[in-house]
Amino acid sequence: MNTYLRVLRLVRPYLPYIILSMTFMVVFSLLSGFSIVMIAPFLEALFMTETAEVAVTGGQSVLATAPVDTLEALSRVEDLRQGFDPAVLRDTLMTRLNGWLQRDTKMETLWVIVLVFFFLNLIKNLTGYLQTVCTDYVQHSFIRDLRNRLYEKFTSLPLSFYHRHRAGELISRATNDVLVVNRSVNVSFTNLARDPVMIVMYLGMSLLLSWQLTLLAMTVLPLSMIVIVKIGKKLRKYSHRQQEKMANITTRLQETISGIRVVKAFTNEEVENSRFREESQRLFKDLFKIARMQRLSSPLTEQLSVLVGLFILWYGGRQVLIGGELPPQLFILFLFFIFSLGKPIKELSQVNNAIQEGMAAAERVFAVLDHPVEIDEREDAIALRDVRGEIELRDVSFAYDEGEAVLRGVDLQVNPGEVVALVGASGAGKSTLVDLIPRFYDPTDGHVLIDGHDLRDLTLDSLRGAMGMVTQEVILFNDTVRNNIAYGLTDVSDDDVVAAARAANAHDFIIQMSHGYDTLIGDRGLKLSGGQRQRVSIARAILKNPPVLIFDEATSALDTESELLVQEAVDRLVRDRTTIVIAHRLSTIQHVDRIYVMQGGRIVQIGTHTELLAEIDGPYRSLHDLQFRQ
Repeated sequence: MNTYLRVLRLVRPYLPYIILSMTFMVVFSLLSGFSIVMIAPFLEALFMTETAEVAVTGGQSVLATAPVDTLEALSRVEDLRQGFDPAVLRDTLMTRLNGWLQRDTKMETLWVIVLVFFFLNLIKNLTGYLQTVCTDYVQHSFIRDLRNRLYEKFTSLPLSFYHRHRAGELISRATNDVLVVNRSVNVSFTNLARDPVMIVMYLGMSLLLSWQLTLLAMTVLPLSMIVIVKIGKKLRKYSHRQQEKMANITTRLQETISGIRVVKAFTNEEVENSRFREESQRLFKDLFKIARMQRLSSPLTEQLSVLVGLFILWYGGRQVLIGGELPPQLFILFLFFIFSLGKPIKELSQVNNAIQEGMAAAERVFAVLDHPVEIDEREDAIALRDVRGEIELRDVSFAYDEGEAVLRGVDLQVNPGEVVALVGASGAGKSTLVDLIPRFYDPTDGHVLIDGHDLRDLTLDSLRGAMGMVTQEVILFNDTVRNNIAYGLTDVSDDDVVAAARAANAHDFIIQMSHGYDTLIGDRGLKLSGGQRQRVSIARAILKNPPVLIFDEATSALDTESELLVQEAVDRLVRDRTTIVIAHRLSTIQHVDRIYVMQGGRIVQIGTHTELLAEIDGPYRSLHDLQFRQ
């Protein structure tokens, strides 16, 4: 229930539209009921015996061609003053309705009834249309807002969150789960508002016509509710499982599409097809279980209603035949109301199913929305200004999710304008260390400072705005070359973009592309070669012109020509700025100001290339000999 109320709170901004929708819904339901009431005067106008009488109504004399049964009912109007009697009230209301509709001849009366029917249905359809428009506006706004909130949450979550969750699973929550939640919102403001009104109205009219037959018909409701509740509980459990299977399908698709080159290179298409078929079969089983449960509640409820309805047909018809209190035309009207009850009850039985599925999906969505941001900005955080680029780590330790420490007591100093390198074997903690500098993570112990300020005392925008990153795995977007170079920047001129591309040795290949700087480069920049992607990435960093640069050496996977072009661009990029390089090739860091050698999350050596080589038994010399041995 808490989850359901929380979902409803998300649509509060659209309360005026919800009220309008419900108002139109109530009018629609009332007019639907009144349309059924019109059946009785229609039958009387066609089939009942005429007696020309003067009916006295409200103290005025009117000429009426009324059925004998109706005129006899006038004599019972006074009984209403003696005490409440449903039969008296029924006859009184029908008499007044007939008096309003009846004219001098049956043909004239028929025309009046037809016109009333027409305008009733016109207004009913108009209100029905306006109700659906308001409801559609609310539910589509809800989808938009919920997806926007999820997307904004995705961009604010720490990197550790993405280490624990698959991309396909998160995509599924923003697409499939949001749609499932929306269905529960839709039925909440459609079926839950419309169907109860129609049930109450139809039930009220049925009680007015014959409370005995109505009570007999209502014996089906407790049985229906038991069926609905039991099926709803099972549906919620199955829905959780189905949404997890859908996330697996999305993940498999995302991984295959992203790695299609590897799949084809290893001729692994059939294996991937087999894996997808297995995931698809698991999803099919859960979907089929849900479909069976959904389809079961409706026929069960309907069959129970039919059993009661058939008994009413037999019992009520018998009463009419032996001259019971209910006239034939009112018995037919009663049957219309009772059998009309079936549709809203049937649809209402589906509401619980949709809500249970929606709540299962909502729990998965709220699990993301409620995830702590972890990297929080203090209210009194200050903006970093006039950045000199001095970086310092003081006795820093770090562990992921209270696991084993990745960094242990690290001390590191980078003076403004210096270029320092981090080297070490895989798993030594190099990437984790540089991730602390833009504050992707906070250290478990110790302090990270820039220009003497603890990073936790600074605004994230000003801190990360002072830094540029060039990584070995280049991240480009399915956009134009120009927009990729100017990513994250506003008010950048074309001349600035071209100048950055020239400095990165990228201008020449860009202007040879089909649309130059306006060429779309595809998903993750797949239309470019590895060297071209790196140069676009370096152009992006040059255009940002950050005082601090974090550089994950990006030339190790390139051919000789591309490596020379990229290295030349890198040399321009690191000039006159504080640079921290994660080095994979020791040949590229021979002239840096200082090298930090890492092992097991600690810094075990510090010095220049020449100094570290001189330590024959040191880890740096071992790495160097491994890379340069014949």
